[in-house]
Amino acid sequence: MPLTTKKAGDCRGTEADGARSSKWCSLCYVNGKFVDPDCTVDEMIKIVDTALRRDGARFPFRWMARRQIPTLERWR
Repeated sequence: MPLTTKKAGDCRGTEADGARSSKWCSLCYVNGKFVDPDCTVDEMIKIVDTALRRDGARFPFRWMARRQIPTLERWR
């Protein structure tokens, strides 16, 4: 998921010191930890897709997110 968008603003997660993460979004990373460390890639795809739909994202954007999520360092 992009870390910043015009519509959503800053979507970056936070590090333990309160600084914004340069790697992770606020859906999965807060206070220096993954919100759900046992979350699978398929579960994260559903979480992100639901959030994007709620925010009115069109299909191409959701499709791109579905393709990007499995390539993130978290699931390598």
